[in-house]
Amino acid sequence: MREIEISNDENTISLSDEHHDLTLEFFPETKEFKSTLSLKDDVYYRNELYEYKLSDNPIEVFMRLIERSDEPPMRYLVKDGVVLEAEIQKDNKFLGKDLMDGLKKGVEWNKLELSGYYVEIFYILFKHPEIISKNEYKKFLRTTEQRINIGLSKIEKILKEKDSTGLQVIEGEYGKYIWYTGNKIPAELEQKKQSEYVEDLFYKPLFDEKSAEYCGISRNEFENSSAILKHVDELLNGKEAVPSKDSNNEKPKKVYWHWLDYAWAVIVNLITIGVIVSIYSVVTESFEIIVISFLILIYLSIQSFSMIYGKTATETAFALDAEFKRIRKLLKDEPNKSETEGMSEAKKKVDRAMVKMLINAIFLSIIYLIALFHLFGAL
Repeated sequence: MREIEISNDENTISLSDEHHDLTLEFFPETKEFKSTLSLKDDVYYRNELYEYKLSDNPIEVFMRLIERSDEPPMRYLVKDGVVLEAEIQKDNKFLGKDLMDGLKKGVEWNKLELSGYYVEIFYILFKHPEIISKNEYKKFLRTTEQRINIGLSKIEKILKEKDSTGLQVIEGEYGKYIWYTGNKIPAELEQKKQSEYVEDLFYKPLFDEKSAEYCGISRNEFENSSAILKHVDELLNGKEAVPSKDSNNEKPKKVYWHWLDYAWAVIVNLITIGVIVSIYSVVTESFEIIVISFLILIYLSIQSFSMIYGKTATETAFALDAEFKRIRKLLKDEPNKSETEGMSEAKKKVDRAMVKMLINAIFLSIIYLIALFHLFGAL
């Protein structure tokens, strides 16, 4: 399930899951919003600018794509509401009928469906009290909540009335679906096509508006009902407020200790240079200077090899992790929340270690120059 953070002061919404980070920035004055999507395991950004409009009776939101660019490298696919078909066809990586059809549909006015855009719909309505009053906004939220809950109740009721094989409404990683608990399919259905049984007898009549058994919600709304209801509840009960940046006491503390760690690395290296300079100041014989210089150069070689080996091993580990994630995704074995958080924390530690390595590399270079200066002077 996506994590949602709303900042009304900045007119932004941040949405995050295990694969993506999405930031939405709204401009109520011009009825536009900007979408920035990034991948957590890759360097990729999709920037989109949308124009939207509202209808108050019935309450609906429509949008159309004004501009889209992907990077790196920076390339525009849509400008001024026009698909840049000629430019796209020059790049074989972006040549595809599905892409072109999606872009051409996107630049037209499209109604936002609650199942996929509930966050955007609710926020846009909230930001336009001149069109949708505060009372109408709350009524819309409450009506949506009741409609989905009634629909879920109808689905449960019909399952009990029509099915004797043990079908259940199951909450999976990607939302709700109708199937058997633990994937244990009854023996009487082994000779049948189980998916057709569920599809024909339940999915089709439940989500067909023309059917007598229509539950009152769409299939996508059913699948995303938990996320929608959770968000509606937060909006109705005022839980959507995001803590101010200053209220998070941990973040400044972490930044402080990071800088202290870097400062300590600088102090240690300065002491090392001081010791080396002191040694050279008391040594007068050329032979002694040459021996000390070679010992220092050997020390520097060992330190350099250690840093290079550590950096290579880290890059290899992250490359393997990305490949394993790709394989697990193909096998539909997505990493759980604790695994994702663990990897995120590991990346932060590696980033801090890389900064310290850079500091050490700078001072090692200085020591290297000092050793070479005295070595050549003694020869």
